Amino acid sequence: MTHITKDYLAQYLDENRLVKKPELQRLLGISRSTLGRWIKSGQFPPPVLIQSGRSFWRFKDIDQWLPNK
Repeated sequence: MTHITKDYLAQYLDENRLVKKPELQRLLGISRSTLGRWIKSGQFPPPVLIQSGRSFWRFKDIDQWLPNK
């Protein structure tokens, strides 16, 4: 049986945490319309989940996108 360390688990949970639009806007310092344009034009990763009209992104996808911005 593999022993999972607390640090690894915390990192896994953080990387796979779902982020909503308002949090992305604050993180990136952009407006809702700018985020929408980026998504529509393919400049920003698409959401991984859309539920009840709300879009969600995985934190790790955003973290990987940031250096390439």
